[in-house]
Amino acid sequence: MTRVDPCALFKTELPKIAKPARYLGGESGSLAKPDAPFRMALCFPDLYEIGMANNAMRILYAGLNALEGVACERVFAVAADYERLLRDSGTPLYGLETGAPVASFDILGFTVGYELAATNILSVLDLSGVPLRSADRGDDHPIVIAGGPAITNPAPYSAILDAVWIGEAEGSFFGLVAELAELKRRGAPRGELLERLRGEGAFWIPAASGRPAKKAVRAVYDGFAEAPYRYSFPVPVVKPVQDHGVVEIMRGCPNGCRFCHAGYFYRPRRLRAPERVLEEVEAQVLQAGHREISLSSLSSGDYPGIVPLVALLNERWSGYGVSFQLPSLKVESFPLELIEDLSGTRKSGLTFAVETPLEQWQMTLNKRAGLEKIGRILAEAEKRGYRVAKFYFMIGLPLPDAGVSEEAAIVSFIGELLAVAPSIKLNLTVATFVPKPHTPFQWSPQLGYEEAASRIYAVKDAFKGNPRVKVTYHTPFLSWLEGVVSRGDERTGELIIDAYNRGARFDAWDDLCDKGAWKAALEAAGDSATARLSGFDEDTELPWSGVSLRVSRRFLLQELERSRNSALTAACADGCSDRCGSCDGSLRVEGDDDILERIAALSKAARPDAPDSPSAAGRPLASRHAPAQGDRHRLLFRYAKEGRAAFFAHHELQAMLSSAIDRAGAPIAYSEGFNPMPRLEISEPMSLGFESADEYGSVILTGPLPADPVEIASSANRLLHGDLRILEARALLCPDGRKFPSLSSVHWGSRYRVDLLETGLDPRLLEATVLNFIQSEPRLSESSVESDGTVVTLLLPFAGKRELGLPAIFESAYGSSIREARISVRRVAQYAKAPDGSVVPYGERYAEYRA
Repeated sequence: MTRVDPCALFKTELPKIAKPARYLGGESGSLAKPDAPFRMALCFPDLYEIGMANNAMRILYAGLNALEGVACERVFAVAADYERLLRDSGTPLYGLETGAPVASFDILGFTVGYELAATNILSVLDLSGVPLRSADRGDDHPIVIAGGPAITNPAPYSAILDAVWIGEAEGSFFGLVAELAELKRRGAPRGELLERLRGEGAFWIPAASGRPAKKAVRAVYDGFAEAPYRYSFPVPVVKPVQDHGVVEIMRGCPNGCRFCHAGYFYRPRRLRAPERVLEEVEAQVLQAGHREISLSSLSSGDYPGIVPLVALLNERWSGYGVSFQLPSLKVESFPLELIEDLSGTRKSGLTFAVETPLEQWQMTLNKRAGLEKIGRILAEAEKRGYRVAKFYFMIGLPLPDAGVSEEAAIVSFIGELLAVAPSIKLNLTVATFVPKPHTPFQWSPQLGYEEAASRIYAVKDAFKGNPRVKVTYHTPFLSWLEGVVSRGDERTGELIIDAYNRGARFDAWDDLCDKGAWKAALEAAGDSATARLSGFDEDTELPWSGVSLRVSRRFLLQELERSRNSALTAACADGCSDRCGSCDGSLRVEGDDDILERIAALSKAARPDAPDSPSAAGRPLASRHAPAQGDRHRLLFRYAKEGRAAFFAHHELQAMLSSAIDRAGAPIAYSEGFNPMPRLEISEPMSLGFESADEYGSVILTGPLPADPVEIASSANRLLHGDLRILEARALLCPDGRKFPSLSSVHWGSRYRVDLLETGLDPRLLEATVLNFIQSEPRLSESSVESDGTVVTLLLPFAGKRELGLPAIFESAYGSSIREARISVRRVAQYAKAPDGSVVPYGERYAEYRA
C-alpha cells in the first residue's frame, strides 16, 4: 500500500487550493494507528469545516479508536479544486491520519446528517476508486456502510451501500466492530464479515443475489445517562462552521412535534447526569480549547433543573471567559429566569423555532409558541442587553384552513412582536416543510418549489426597507430536492447516480449545487422520480417499511388524526398511558426528581471554599480580563512551521498558537466587544507553502506568567499540530508609561534558503539577479547572496514593496513564478531593527524588556 503525502505530491499546487489545510491531517489530538490490523475510514460527506463540527464524528472517532487493534481515520468530501487535482494526478482519496488510500480500509462508513449529502457520498466512493454500485465491488474493496438520522429511509441507497446502520452507535456498534476485527484476524474474508452484519438487528441490508432485504430495528443507547465521558478528537486547523464545544445534556425530546424526524429518531428522552455534564464541559474547555459551549439537545429548556445547572456552570466558568448557549429552547418551557444566567455571558441572541404563527396551527404540529410568552421573553431580554432574536418558520405545512395564508399570518405575527421590544432586531428564517419518514406527516404532500418561493418572497417583500427585520430563507428548490431523496425508493438511487454523473456535488450548498445537473437527471427519470412528493395513501406500503424506529405505525396514524383535529398529545413521560413503542423493559422515559437533587448537591459542593480552580497543564486556567494597568506583561516566543504547517493560512496559525498557549496556562488578554479575540501578534508572515525555522509571536498578558516560560511552551507544544513547534519562550515586562514596540514595527528582514533541487535551474542566475537588484535599489543595499550547489542563501531586508521581495526576484531571474517551481523555500532567520539602527535577531531586540 502506497500512502498519500499531499505535501510531497502537490507542493506547488497546494498554495493555489482553497484552504489546503483541509487535506493535510496531523492535527493535535489525531490518532494515527498505521499498524492496526482492522481499519475503518469514517467519512462525513461534506467539507472538513462542516464535518469537524459534527458531534457524531466525535463520538464515533473516540469510540472506534478506543478499540484494541482497530484504527479509525477521518475522510471528508473535497472541494472542486482539490477534486480536480486528485483526478488529474490519479491520486486516490485518503485518510487524514496516515494517508492510507480509502480503498485499502476494511470498512468505509458514512455518517449522514442530511439527505442532500447523497451525491457527495458518490464523490467520495468515486475518488477512492471504490465502485459506486455495491454489486460491482469485490473482496479487495471495503465494506461500505452508512448511518445517521438522514438515512432512516435507506431505499434510495439500495444499489449503492452494502448495509445501513439504523440508530445510535454507542450501545452495540463498537462491540460489533471489535467482533469484525477478531473475525478478520482469524482470516475471515469480506463476504463473511458482511454476513456477520446480517446478523445484527440494527443493520438494514438491501436485497441482493436473490436474498430479500434484511429489516432493521433502531439501536438505542441505554447508557447515555451515566457513561463516562472520553474526549478524543483532533483540534481542527480550519475553523469549523460551528466553532464551539458541544455537550449533549439530553437525548430524545419529550414534546412529540409531529413534523420532527429527530424527535422520533431519538426516542425515548434520556437525561445526561449532571456530574457527567460538568465533566464534559471541563474537557471541552481544557482539552479542546473551547470557550463557548452549547448545552445541546432537541429542547434544552426541558432538561429538568436547566436553570440551576446553567447557574452552576456560570459560577464555575464565567470568570474564565466561558459562555454557554442553549441552541434549542421551546417557547412554552422557556424559564424567564434563564435570561439572567445567559445575559452574563456572550449574548449571541435568542432563538425561537415558532414554525407556524397561529395557535390552532401550532396545535396541529403538537406544539405551542404563544405570542404572549415570546413577548415577555423579548421584553426581559431587552432589559438584559439582548439586541437580536432569531425566528424560524416553515411554509407548506399540512394545516387546517384558518381563513388566512401562512405568509400573511407570519407577517402579522412578526408585526406584533416588533412593538413589544423596540430595540431588538428580528432575524427570520423561512423554510419549506419537507415531510420526513417515520413521522405522522410521512404521508403528507410537499409544496412545489415555485409555490414555496412565491410564499417566501411575500414574507420577504413585506419587510423590505424595515431595518429591524432581516428575512433569509432556505432555497425552495433544494428543499424540494431534499423531499425527493428523503421519501424516495430504489429508483431514486438511479436518479442520484445520474445527477452525480452529470456533475452534481454539494447539493446542500446553494452556491455549489448544480441545479442544471439535477433538472436534467429529473427530466431523464420522468414523473416516477417526483411522484412521492404528492404524498402517500395511508394503506400504502412505504419505501422505508423495512426500518423500524420503535414507533408503531398505529401511533403515527393516531398522531396524524390528532393533527387533523388540532389536538395536542401529552409530552412523553414515565408511565404514560398512550405508548408509542419506544419504551421497553430496558428503556423508559426518565424521571426528573433525581436530576434536580443531584444538581442541588453539586451546587452546594461548588461553593467558593470547596473546589480548586479549573486548571490546564497543572496550572490555573487564565481569565480573559483586560490587560492590567501599570506594568504590562507579554510572552515572546519563537516557533517553526514546517512540512504541513507551511500550508496553514496566517489566521489559522494565529488561532492554533493562541489556543495552545491559552490552554497551557498563560493569562492571555482578549480584546473587548461582542467577539473577543486573543491579543496575539505574529511577525511578518510567509507566503503559503514556504517553511520557516524562525518565526516570532508576541502575546499580551493580563498579568505575570504562573510558571516558567519554558514550561508554558512545553505544555503548548503538546497541544499544537505536529508540524508546528514553539522553540523558545521568554517573559517580557513593559514598565508603566513606556511604549512596547510591535513585532511588525521593528521587522528588518529575513534570511532565506532556496533549494532549487532537481529543477535544473542555474543557481548562479538567481545570485546574479540579486546582485543586480542590490546595485539598482538602495533599499536592498544591505542584502547579500551566496550559493552552494543547488542551494542559494539570500539575506533580504523588508523593502515594503512587493516587487522587491523574493517572489519578484525569482521571477526576474527565471521568467516564471516561484509558485510554479518545484523548489524548497525556507526562512532560516529573521532580524529586527535596534533603537540605534543596527540589525539584531528578534530576541536581542527585546532583551531590555525581559521580566
